[in-house]
Amino acid sequence: MVYSREELLRDISKFLEYCKQCGFCTPVCPVLKVSDYVETYGPRGRLLQGRGVVEGGLRPRPELSSRIYCTLCGFCEVKCIAALKLTDLYLAVRHYLSDSGLIPEQVKQVSKAILGLNNPYSVEPSIKAMWLDYLPERPAERGKVLYWAGCTSAIRNPETASNAYQLIKELSGPEVAVIAEEPCCGWPLYLNGDVESYKEQLTKALNAIKKSGAEIVITTCPACTRSLREKAKELGIEHGLKIYHVVEYLHELLKAGRLPKFELEAVITYHDPCDLGRHLGRVKEPREVLNSIKGLKIVEMRGSGLESNCCGGGGLYQVMHMDRAYRIASLRLKDMPSNVRTLVTACPSCEMTLRTEVANEGLDVEVLDVVDLLMRARRPQS
Repeated sequence: MVYSREELLRDISKFLEYCKQCGFCTPVCPVLKVSDYVETYGPRGRLLQGRGVVEGGLRPRPELSSRIYCTLCGFCEVKCIAALKLTDLYLAVRHYLSDSGLIPEQVKQVSKAILGLNNPYSVEPSIKAMWLDYLPERPAERGKVLYWAGCTSAIRNPETASNAYQLIKELSGPEVAVIAEEPCCGWPLYLNGDVESYKEQLTKALNAIKKSGAEIVITTCPACTRSLREKAKELGIEHGLKIYHVVEYLHELLKAGRLPKFELEAVITYHDPCDLGRHLGRVKEPREVLNSIKGLKIVEMRGSGLESNCCGGGGLYQVMHMDRAYRIASLRLKDMPSNVRTLVTACPSCEMTLRTEVANEGLDVEVLDVVDLLMRARRPQS
């Protein structure tokens, strides 16, 4: 939710009153794990610091912003016996700090890139469209079904974006469009607390979708799904579009008996993205889609489903603390079952973060998106 200052002060006080100090959130917090378990960086520390800032006991300053940022993975909420909506509150504190002019400098650069270049990576807009060069033909820019690549898939995982478009077109028919100059949906602006700029950017993205004539929007990014669907609704932005994460779309086809036969002899493990699993509640859907592939065996990671460990790539934490984010990714890779060398996920940020850490450590592990695996399962195996 979007908090006013009064609501924030009320709820922080209420959260601290309701918090049982049980400490169940402490051992699962990925940021605490890579911060020597200094309580300042954990859920309870964030609550206390947030209250101090809003009540005036702590002077707002850049160092505080740095400590309050986490991955927003939501694992603390799963473990909270008082059922506190902690990530909403963390975001509200970021909003308050933003209004106080205390957006961290690294995050300011992300915001500047979104508002000026329509992506958070500070690359020229033409580079964001280069994934289209991977396609066998130039897609239409108008159609009832639209594939929304999102910034990370388009810029960091162009092969995944290409595979997603081709898979969706194969399953949905020829009327699949893309937006060549696709704007950023603005999600990082929301994460840094700049709600007004976020609303403007989100509206810009939705207007671009409407201009395409789309009725159904399918994206490979769960953060984009949350932004275009969940947050737009929460902010009262009506658009009348059906917006799916690709896993949700594939699962609907599976339930309707319209998903074609896939076959692949392989052993994999699956990493639940925090945005897709905990925040959107899609835990069984990706597994049922993967289990529909004949010959595929899934061996679960240590920590999965709603209790999946974070990869370190969310919440703008990587922007603030890149070294610690990759230490979180390293811990996640250690959760892989022994003798499994293929890690599948359903989030471009997770894919990028885990793949980078695999390269950093020189591991013999392949990191794939669900759509990459499905496209492989549709192709003849050599």
